[in-house]
Amino acid sequence: MLRWLLLLCLLSAPALAEEIDAEVYVAIQAATDAETAGDLGKAREALEQALPQAESGTLERALVAQRLAYLAIAAQRNAAAIDWLREALAQQQLDEAAALQDRQNLARLLMQAQRYPEAVTELESLPRTDSNRQLLVQAYRQLGQFRKAIPLAEQVVRANPQADDIWYRLLVGMNYELERFDQAVRWQQALLQRAPESADNWRQLASMQSLAGEQVAAAATLRLAREAGIRLDTTDLENLVALHAQSGAPWQAARLMQALLDEGLLSSSADRLRRLAYLWQTARDHERALAAWERVARSGNSADRLQLAWLQYQQRQWQAALDTLQTVQPANAQQRRQLHSLRLAAEAALPRPDGASSGAAGSPGQH
Repeated sequence: MLRWLLLLCLLSAPALAEEIDAEVYVAIQAATDAETAGDLGKAREALEQALPQAESGTLERALVAQRLAYLAIAAQRNAAAIDWLREALAQQQLDEAAALQDRQNLARLLMQAQRYPEAVTELESLPRTDSNRQLLVQAYRQLGQFRKAIPLAEQVVRANPQADDIWYRLLVGMNYELERFDQAVRWQQALLQRAPESADNWRQLASMQSLAGEQVAAAATLRLAREAGIRLDTTDLENLVALHAQSGAPWQAARLMQALLDEGLLSSSADRLRRLAYLWQTARDHERALAAWERVARSGNSADRLQLAWLQYQQRQWQAALDTLQTVQPANAQQRRQLHSLRLAAEAALPRPDGASSGAAGSPGQH
Protein backbone atom coordinates (compact mmCIF):
# COMPACT_ATOMS: atom_id res chain seq x y z
CA MET A 1 0.00 0.00 0.00
CA LEU A 2 1.33 3.44 -0.87
CA ARG A 3 1.90 5.36 2.32
CA TRP A 4 1.61 8.75 0.71
CA LEU A 5 -2.02 8.18 -0.30
CA LEU A 6 -5.03 9.07 1.80
CA LEU A 7 -7.22 5.99 1.99
CA LEU A 8 -9.96 7.39 4.16
CA CYS A 9 -12.99 9.17 2.80
CA LEU A 10 -13.05 12.78 3.90
CA LEU A 11 -16.79 12.80 4.58
CA SER A 12 -18.16 11.38 7.84
CA ALA A 13 -20.62 8.49 7.86
CA PRO A 14 -23.53 10.54 9.36
CA ALA A 15 -23.09 13.16 6.64
CA LEU A 16 -23.17 10.45 3.98
CA ALA A 17 -26.36 8.95 5.38
CA GLU A 18 -28.14 12.27 5.03
CA GLU A 19 -26.83 13.26 1.60
CA ILE A 20 -26.81 10.18 -0.62
CA ASP A 21 -29.04 7.37 -1.81
CA ALA A 22 -29.69 4.79 0.91
CA GLU A 23 -28.64 1.78 -1.20
CA VAL A 24 -25.39 3.45 -2.12
CA TYR A 25 -24.77 4.39 1.51
CA VAL A 26 -25.31 0.79 2.60
CA ALA A 27 -22.90 -0.41 -0.12
CA ILE A 28 -20.25 2.06 1.01
CA GLN A 29 -20.65 0.96 4.62
CA ALA A 30 -20.41 -2.69 3.62
CA ALA A 31 -17.28 -1.95 1.62
CA THR A 32 -15.79 -0.11 4.60
CA ASP A 33 -16.49 -3.04 6.91
CA ALA A 34 -15.00 -5.53 4.43
CA GLU A 35 -11.91 -3.38 3.94
CA THR A 36 -11.45 -3.11 7.71
CA ALA A 37 -11.63 -6.91 7.89
CA GLY A 38 -8.99 -7.15 5.17
CA ASP A 39 -11.30 -8.53 2.49
CA LEU A 40 -10.61 -6.15 -0.40
CA GLY A 41 -12.36 -8.39 -2.91
CA LYS A 42 -15.62 -8.29 -0.96
CA ALA A 43 -15.32 -4.52 -0.54
CA ARG A 44 -14.85 -4.07 -4.28
CA GLU A 45 -17.80 -6.35 -5.06
CA ALA A 46 -20.10 -4.33 -2.79
CA LEU A 47 -19.16 -1.08 -4.51
CA GLU A 48 -19.46 -2.47 -8.03
CA GLN A 49 -22.97 -3.71 -7.22
CA ALA A 50 -23.87 -0.15 -6.21
CA LEU A 51 -22.70 1.38 -9.50
CA PRO A 52 -26.10 1.00 -11.30
CA GLN A 53 -27.77 3.05 -8.54
CA ALA A 54 -25.07 5.74 -8.74
CA GLU A 55 -25.98 7.83 -11.75
CA SER A 56 -23.47 9.91 -13.69
CA GLY A 57 -23.01 13.45 -12.40
CA THR A 58 -24.11 12.61 -8.85
CA LEU A 59 -22.38 12.61 -5.50
CA GLU A 60 -23.16 8.90 -5.25
CA ARG A 61 -21.20 8.17 -8.41
CA ALA A 62 -18.28 10.29 -7.21
CA LEU A 63 -18.10 8.54 -3.84
CA VAL A 64 -18.38 5.01 -5.24
CA ALA A 65 -15.69 5.74 -7.84
CA GLN A 66 -13.50 7.35 -5.18
CA ARG A 67 -13.80 4.30 -2.92
CA LEU A 68 -13.08 1.95 -5.83
CA ALA A 69 -9.97 4.01 -6.60
CA TYR A 70 -8.57 3.64 -3.10
CA LEU A 71 -9.40 -0.06 -3.00
CA ALA A 72 -7.47 -0.43 -6.26
CA ILE A 73 -4.52 1.36 -4.69
CA ALA A 74 -4.64 -0.96 -1.68
CA ALA A 75 -4.63 -3.91 -4.09
CA GLN A 76 -1.73 -2.34 -6.05
CA ARG A 77 -3.90 -2.02 -9.15
CA ASN A 78 -2.69 1.47 -9.93
CA ALA A 79 -3.91 1.67 -13.52
CA ALA A 80 -7.46 0.98 -12.34
CA ALA A 81 -7.01 3.47 -9.50
CA ILE A 82 -6.09 6.19 -12.02
CA ASP A 83 -9.25 5.52 -14.02
CA TRP A 84 -11.51 5.52 -10.94
CA LEU A 85 -9.99 8.72 -9.54
CA ARG A 86 -10.55 10.44 -12.86
CA GLU A 87 -14.16 9.27 -12.87
CA ALA A 88 -14.69 10.47 -9.31
CA LEU A 89 -13.30 13.91 -10.15
CA ALA A 90 -15.23 14.12 -13.41
CA GLN A 91 -18.51 14.10 -11.47
CA GLN A 92 -17.55 17.50 -9.95
CA GLN A 93 -19.47 16.64 -6.79
CA LEU A 94 -16.73 16.16 -4.21
CA ASP A 95 -16.03 18.96 -1.77
CA GLU A 96 -12.95 21.08 -2.38
CA ALA A 97 -10.70 19.35 0.16
CA ALA A 98 -11.57 15.85 -1.03
CA ALA A 99 -11.16 16.78 -4.70
CA LEU A 100 -7.77 18.38 -4.03
CA GLN A 101 -6.56 15.27 -2.22
CA ASP A 102 -7.74 13.07 -5.06
CA ARG A 103 -6.02 15.24 -7.67
CA GLN A 104 -2.75 15.11 -5.73
CA ASN A 105 -2.99 11.34 -5.42
CA LEU A 106 -3.83 11.06 -9.11
CA ALA A 107 -0.69 13.02 -10.01
CA ARG A 108 1.44 10.76 -7.83
CA LEU A 109 -0.04 7.64 -9.39
CA LEU A 110 0.69 9.00 -12.86
CA MET A 111 4.28 9.71 -11.85
CA GLN A 112 4.67 6.20 -10.47
CA ALA A 113 3.26 4.81 -13.72
CA GLN A 114 5.78 6.94 -15.66
CA ARG A 115 2.95 8.66 -17.50
CA TYR A 116 4.81 11.95 -17.31
CA PRO A 117 2.86 14.10 -19.83
CA GLU A 118 -0.38 13.34 -17.96
CA ALA A 119 1.33 13.92 -14.62
CA VAL A 120 2.54 17.34 -15.80
CA THR A 121 -1.01 18.28 -16.79
CA GLU A 122 -2.26 17.45 -13.29
CA LEU A 123 0.67 18.94 -11.39
CA GLU A 124 0.61 22.25 -13.26
CA SER A 125 -2.95 22.81 -12.00
CA LEU A 126 -2.18 21.94 -8.36
CA PRO A 127 -1.09 24.36 -5.62
CA ARG A 128 2.69 24.79 -5.68
CA THR A 129 3.57 23.07 -2.42
CA ASP A 130 7.13 21.80 -1.99
CA SER A 131 6.07 18.22 -2.68
CA ASN A 132 4.10 19.20 -5.80
CA ARG A 133 6.98 21.36 -7.08
CA GLN A 134 9.37 18.48 -6.58
CA LEU A 135 7.14 16.10 -8.54
CA LEU A 136 6.69 18.66 -11.31
CA VAL A 137 10.44 19.22 -11.58
CA GLN A 138 10.97 15.45 -11.73
CA ALA A 139 8.28 15.09 -14.41
CA TYR A 140 9.82 17.88 -16.51
CA ARG A 141 13.21 16.21 -16.08
CA GLN A 142 11.89 12.85 -17.25
CA LEU A 143 10.46 14.56 -20.32
CA GLY A 144 13.77 16.29 -20.99
CA GLN A 145 12.17 19.69 -20.39
CA PHE A 146 15.09 20.96 -18.32
CA ARG A 147 14.56 24.59 -19.26
CA LYS A 148 11.18 24.43 -17.51
CA ALA A 149 12.43 22.40 -14.58
CA ILE A 150 15.55 24.38 -13.69
CA PRO A 151 13.86 27.79 -13.08
CA LEU A 152 11.25 26.09 -10.91
CA ALA A 153 13.90 24.36 -8.80
CA GLU A 154 15.89 27.60 -8.54
CA GLN A 155 12.79 29.39 -7.24
CA VAL A 156 12.60 26.87 -4.41
CA VAL A 157 16.20 27.22 -3.24
CA ARG A 158 16.18 31.01 -3.60
CA ALA A 159 13.06 31.25 -1.49
CA ASN A 160 14.42 28.76 1.04
CA PRO A 161 18.20 28.22 1.08
CA GLN A 162 17.60 25.49 3.67
CA ALA A 163 15.48 23.50 1.23
CA ASP A 164 16.02 19.75 1.15
CA ASP A 165 19.18 18.43 -0.53
CA ILE A 166 17.09 16.83 -3.27
CA TRP A 167 16.55 20.26 -4.85
CA TYR A 168 20.29 20.90 -5.11
CA ARG A 169 20.88 17.40 -6.50
CA LEU A 170 18.20 17.98 -9.11
CA LEU A 171 19.87 21.24 -10.12
CA VAL A 172 23.27 19.54 -10.40
CA GLY A 173 21.81 16.70 -12.47
CA MET A 174 19.75 18.85 -14.83
CA ASN A 175 22.56 21.31 -15.52
CA TYR A 176 24.79 18.32 -16.20
CA GLU A 177 22.24 17.01 -18.71
CA LEU A 178 22.31 20.40 -20.48
CA GLU A 179 26.13 20.38 -20.33
CA ARG A 180 26.01 23.58 -18.29
CA PHE A 181 28.85 22.30 -16.16
CA ASP A 182 29.72 25.67 -14.63
CA GLN A 183 26.21 25.83 -13.15
CA ALA A 184 26.45 22.20 -12.03
CA VAL A 185 29.65 23.17 -10.18
CA ARG A 186 27.81 26.03 -8.47
CA TRP A 187 25.06 23.79 -7.08
CA GLN A 188 27.43 20.98 -6.17
CA GLN A 189 29.47 23.46 -4.15
CA ALA A 190 26.31 24.26 -2.19
CA LEU A 191 25.83 20.53 -1.46
CA LEU A 192 29.45 20.26 -0.33
CA GLN A 193 29.04 23.19 2.05
CA ARG A 194 26.06 21.39 3.57
CA ALA A 195 27.86 18.09 4.04
CA PRO A 196 31.65 18.55 3.87
CA GLU A 197 32.11 15.15 5.50
CA SER A 198 30.69 13.39 2.43
CA ALA A 199 33.35 11.92 0.14
CA ASP A 200 30.74 11.65 -2.62
CA ASN A 201 30.20 15.42 -2.53
CA TRP A 202 33.94 16.05 -2.99
CA ARG A 203 34.21 13.52 -5.82
CA GLN A 204 31.15 14.92 -7.56
CA LEU A 205 32.44 18.49 -7.31
CA ALA A 206 35.80 17.49 -8.78
CA SER A 207 34.03 15.66 -11.60
CA MET A 208 31.86 18.68 -12.47
CA GLN A 209 34.86 21.02 -12.30
CA SER A 210 36.79 18.81 -14.68
CA LEU A 211 33.86 18.63 -17.09
CA ALA A 212 33.69 22.43 -16.93
CA GLY A 213 37.30 22.57 -18.15
CA GLU A 214 38.69 23.31 -14.69
CA GLN A 215 40.90 20.25 -14.31
CA VAL A 216 43.46 22.06 -12.16
CA ALA A 217 40.67 23.20 -9.83
CA ALA A 218 39.33 19.63 -9.76
CA ALA A 219 42.70 18.30 -8.63
CA ALA A 220 42.92 21.06 -6.02
CA THR A 221 39.45 20.08 -4.75
CA LEU A 222 40.57 16.47 -4.31
CA ARG A 223 43.75 17.60 -2.54
CA LEU A 224 41.68 19.73 -0.15
CA ALA A 225 39.43 16.75 0.49
CA ARG A 226 42.39 14.65 1.54
CA GLU A 227 43.74 17.46 3.72
CA ALA A 228 40.31 17.65 5.37
CA GLY A 229 40.58 13.99 6.29
CA ILE A 230 38.27 12.67 3.57
CA ARG A 231 39.24 9.17 2.50
CA LEU A 232 39.77 9.11 -1.25
CA ASP A 233 41.29 5.91 -2.60
CA THR A 234 43.59 5.90 -5.59
CA THR A 235 40.86 3.94 -7.36
CA ASP A 236 38.47 6.87 -6.88
CA LEU A 237 40.88 9.23 -8.62
CA GLU A 238 41.64 6.84 -11.46
CA ASN A 239 37.94 6.16 -11.97
CA LEU A 240 37.37 9.88 -12.36
CA VAL A 241 39.95 10.01 -15.14
CA ALA A 242 38.45 6.90 -16.75
CA LEU A 243 34.98 8.46 -16.64
CA HIS A 244 36.15 11.32 -18.88
CA ALA A 245 38.03 9.01 -21.22
CA GLN A 246 35.07 6.67 -21.63
CA SER A 247 32.69 9.55 -22.26
CA GLY A 248 34.72 10.67 -25.28
CA ALA A 249 36.71 13.44 -23.59
CA PRO A 250 40.35 12.26 -23.73
CA TRP A 251 41.80 15.78 -23.53
CA GLN A 252 39.91 16.48 -20.29
CA ALA A 253 40.95 13.06 -18.98
CA ALA A 254 44.61 13.76 -19.77
CA ARG A 255 44.56 17.24 -18.26
CA LEU A 256 42.91 15.93 -15.08
CA MET A 257 45.42 13.10 -14.79
CA GLN A 258 48.30 15.53 -15.30
CA ALA A 259 46.89 17.77 -12.56
CA LEU A 260 46.50 14.80 -10.19
CA LEU A 261 50.11 13.81 -10.84
CA ASP A 262 51.29 17.39 -10.34
CA GLU A 263 49.40 17.60 -7.03
CA GLY A 264 50.98 14.34 -5.90
CA LEU A 265 47.57 12.73 -5.53
CA LEU A 266 48.67 10.02 -7.96
CA SER A 267 52.19 8.63 -7.99
CA SER A 268 54.16 8.84 -11.24
CA SER A 269 54.35 5.12 -11.96
CA ALA A 270 55.43 3.91 -15.39
CA ASP A 271 51.93 2.60 -16.13
CA ARG A 272 50.29 5.93 -15.24
CA LEU A 273 52.78 7.92 -17.31
CA ARG A 274 52.18 5.58 -20.22
CA ARG A 275 48.42 5.98 -19.82
CA LEU A 276 48.81 9.76 -19.72
CA ALA A 277 50.82 9.66 -22.94
CA TYR A 278 48.13 7.58 -24.65
CA LEU A 279 45.44 10.02 -23.49
CA TRP A 280 47.31 13.02 -24.95
CA GLN A 281 47.84 11.04 -28.14
CA THR A 282 44.15 10.10 -28.35
CA ALA A 283 43.24 13.75 -27.78
CA ARG A 284 45.54 14.68 -30.72
CA ASP A 285 47.49 17.06 -28.54
CA HIS A 286 50.70 16.19 -30.36
CA GLU A 287 53.03 18.47 -28.41
CA ARG A 288 51.97 17.08 -25.03
CA ALA A 289 51.82 13.54 -26.40
CA LEU A 290 55.43 13.77 -27.61
CA ALA A 291 56.58 15.20 -24.28
CA ALA A 292 54.77 12.45 -22.40
CA TRP A 293 56.18 9.66 -24.58
CA GLU A 294 59.68 11.11 -24.27
CA ARG A 295 59.33 10.89 -20.49
CA VAL A 296 58.06 7.31 -20.71
CA ALA A 297 60.76 6.29 -23.17
CA ARG A 298 63.59 7.39 -20.87
CA SER A 299 62.99 4.42 -18.62
CA GLY A 300 60.52 2.48 -20.73
CA ASN A 301 60.82 -0.59 -22.90
CA SER A 302 61.40 -1.01 -26.62
CA ALA A 303 57.67 -0.75 -27.38
CA ASP A 304 57.58 2.68 -25.69
CA ARG A 305 60.55 3.89 -27.75
CA LEU A 306 58.98 2.60 -30.96
CA GLN A 307 55.81 4.49 -30.06
CA LEU A 308 57.79 7.68 -29.50
CA ALA A 309 59.64 7.23 -32.79
CA TRP A 310 56.35 6.72 -34.63
CA LEU A 311 54.92 9.96 -33.19
CA GLN A 312 58.11 11.83 -34.07
CA TYR A 313 57.84 10.50 -37.63
CA GLN A 314 54.18 11.61 -37.80
CA GLN A 315 55.21 15.10 -36.75
CA ARG A 316 57.89 15.18 -39.46
CA GLN A 317 60.65 15.05 -36.88
CA TRP A 318 62.56 12.51 -38.94
CA GLN A 319 65.99 12.95 -37.44
CA ALA A 320 64.53 12.75 -33.93
CA ALA A 321 62.75 9.55 -34.95
CA LEU A 322 66.03 8.06 -36.23
CA ASP A 323 67.81 9.07 -33.03
CA THR A 324 65.10 7.38 -30.96
CA LEU A 325 65.28 4.24 -33.10
CA GLN A 326 69.00 4.00 -32.29
CA THR A 327 68.01 3.30 -28.66
CA VAL A 328 65.52 0.53 -29.50
CA GLN A 329 66.51 -3.06 -28.80
CA PRO A 330 63.74 -5.15 -30.40
CA ALA A 331 62.27 -7.75 -28.10
CA ASN A 332 60.76 -9.93 -30.84
CA ALA A 333 60.42 -10.39 -34.59
CA GLN A 334 57.44 -8.02 -34.84
CA GLN A 335 59.38 -5.19 -33.23
CA ARG A 336 62.33 -5.88 -35.55
CA ARG A 337 60.01 -5.48 -38.54
CA GLN A 338 58.54 -2.28 -37.12
CA LEU A 339 61.98 -0.88 -36.42
CA HIS A 340 63.23 -1.67 -39.92
CA SER A 341 60.13 -0.24 -41.62
CA LEU A 342 60.15 2.97 -39.58
CA ARG A 343 63.89 3.53 -40.06
CA LEU A 344 63.57 3.17 -43.83
CA ALA A 345 60.65 5.58 -43.92
CA ALA A 346 62.42 8.19 -41.76
CA GLU A 347 65.65 7.95 -43.77
CA ALA A 348 63.74 8.32 -47.02
CA ALA A 349 61.91 11.37 -45.67
CA LEU A 350 65.08 13.17 -44.60
CA PRO A 351 66.13 16.02 -46.93
CA ARG A 352 68.94 15.10 -49.34
CA PRO A 353 72.27 16.82 -48.89
CA ASP A 354 71.37 19.23 -51.70
CA GLY A 355 68.25 20.27 -49.72
CA ALA A 356 65.66 18.31 -51.73
CA SER A 357 63.51 15.68 -50.11
CA SER A 358 63.26 12.30 -51.81
CA GLY A 359 59.52 12.10 -51.16
CA ALA A 360 59.67 8.42 -52.00
CA ALA A 361 58.88 6.97 -48.63
CA GLY A 362 55.50 5.62 -47.72
CA SER A 363 53.98 5.38 -44.27
CA PRO A 364 55.63 2.68 -42.14
CA GLY A 365 52.31 1.83 -40.51
CA GLN A 366 51.04 2.93 -37.12
CA HIS A 367 52.36 1.39 -33.90
